Amino acid sequence: MAIIDAIARGINRPSQVQRALPGLTAKVLNERVSKLERYNILEREVFAEVPPRVEYRLTQNGKRLIALLDEVRQFIYETWPNES
Repeated sequence: MAIIDAIARGINRPSQVQRALPGLTAKVLNERVSKLERYNILEREVFAEVPPRVEYRLTQNGKRLIALLDEVRQFIYETWPNES
């Protein structure tokens, strides 16, 4: 979920995602992104540049998932009492 959230916030390059999520290794990032691509949540675009550039973006399904998660977050903030 953290990867999806980072990409939704505009962090779309692999190195940016890794920096935004401390402890996330390149191997784990690649595994998770591959799975999210298979589930049609993310899509990956490779630019024919030297050096190659890769960017991730949410698909329509990914955008719908983010909207649903935002509704759940809003429900939680409105429903559960502040415990501080």
